[in-house]
Amino acid sequence: MSKATIYDVARVANVSIKTVSRVLNGEPKASAETRARVMEAARSLNYTPSLSARALSGSRSFLIALVSSGGVSDNAMLYVTELQMGAIQACRAGGYHLLTEYIDLGASDFTALTETLVSTLRVDGVILIPPLCDDPQLLSLLAQRGVTCVRISPTLDGSAEEKWGWGVDIDNYQAAFQMTRHLIDQGHRDIGFIQGHPKHAAAAQREAGYRDALFDGGPIPDRLIQPGLFTFDSGLSAARALLEQPRRPTAIFAANDSMAMAVLSVAYKMGIPVPSALSVAGIDDLPAASVVCPPLTTVRQPVMEMGAAAARFIIDRTAGQVGSYLKKVFDHSLVVRESTAPPT
Repeated sequence: MSKATIYDVARVANVSIKTVSRVLNGEPKASAETRARVMEAARSLNYTPSLSARALSGSRSFLIALVSSGGVSDNAMLYVTELQMGAIQACRAGGYHLLTEYIDLGASDFTALTETLVSTLRVDGVILIPPLCDDPQLLSLLAQRGVTCVRISPTLDGSAEEKWGWGVDIDNYQAAFQMTRHLIDQGHRDIGFIQGHPKHAAAAQREAGYRDALFDGGPIPDRLIQPGLFTFDSGLSAARALLEQPRRPTAIFAANDSMAMAVLSVAYKMGIPVPSALSVAGIDDLPAASVVCPPLTTVRQPVMEMGAAAARFIIDRTAGQVGSYLKKVFDHSLVVRESTAPPT
């Protein structure tokens, strides 16, 4: 016996296929009597709607795209993977599917790739990961097409957020401030810092938290701060620059876990024991943070929950259940492990 189709349900219920699609999608454009007839027909036929059938009403594609940019082979992709897992869970619960796309901001075909994402795939919403979440060209195109957009860790500019879409974040300033204070409370004063990507809003916020905690916003010796890109490789370079100094810091705070893990690697190769001769800390609390040696002290941001919230917003917004603009700031927490200790 062949599998029932949406056409079979429409025939048995004596309605159009668009009506079947609307009823099964939960849209309020059918009478109670029609809704009951369609549901009974679907049950009698043991019908399970396919994605294409559910989209026939024309209002939803049941697809959400999570779009990232950057080195796809880098350890920073651990963060993206965490976001994806959260978004996938929310999509499954809501009857949606998640597409993962990579767009290189510097590519010559950037505009064409974006047009394909919006027009050809016809997604119901897009989740943008830094630095894409602050790219004016991409945001403008999504706004023109009326595509719901959720930005992960966007620039904290109220007018821009309201114009470009919903935001999901933690208080990056407070996260970095609290981690720096933790190191200070342990007795550290020479605390090196590895910056994040200059195009990521979170990078500036985390550096500001570090600066204010350590020197109350005053000048900080240049030797204590090294550039980074939120990548493992950039963390290696920055760690070497900090640890090869005649007066090396007693602690290094990296703007994310990937770079902090790079510091652990460099310290190991240089024969610098952690934490007895060097304390190391990061931000994110990626899964690897608890299994590296020594386990990494970090700030936990609930990355999976952030990804799930982003997907749920798109699902609810598409169904008309939320307003035009919201911002969700998640709680963070200090996770003290074995990579930090008082200086000796």
